[in-house]
Amino acid sequence: MMKAATSIRRTRTLCGLLLMILALGMPALAAAEACDPEDHQWVPSRYYPAGSVVFHNDTWYESREIHEGMEPGITFDWKRLHSVPDCSGDNSPPDPIDPSDVEEGITQTDNDTEFCERPEQWLFAESYSVGSQVSHGGKIWEAIRDTKGDMPGIKEPPHWKLMQEHCAIQSQPVL
Repeated sequence: MMKAATSIRRTRTLCGLLLMILALGMPALAAAEACDPEDHQWVPSRYYPAGSVVFHNDTWYESREIHEGMEPGITFDWKRLHSVPDCSGDNSPPDPIDPSDVEEGITQTDNDTEFCERPEQWLFAESYSVGSQVSHGGKIWEAIRDTKGDMPGIKEPPHWKLMQEHCAIQSQPVL
């Protein structure tokens, strides 16, 4: 009888410990919320900041850097995820940015994510009007008069002015 009572106490103690472990672990399990594929479908017309997650062609992807509409699985801009990402709490990924909320050359912050649209690369065959902005030689330039074929940075006659305060220059990573 003494052995049976000892065995029952050990079983109860073991069950009590297991219940405490489960009770302590439950908040951590409840805090993790898997992303819903329907809420994270890839949309080609959206900007995706680094860390954004999308569901495309039955696979999850995470954006490596900010870009507009690059297709997941096709370009290096996306990293394939091998499990469903966590979309809850402080670990939730940044939301995509709708292009209608963006003005060219303006830095916007949304959930501590900076966004800056870099002007298109200067092209010799293009015509540019006063105020047009281009990138050339790692710098941002603004046309100070109508121009076609005049390369930014050429001094005589000046058709371009260097934009030293442009957000695309300030956000470039230092190598």
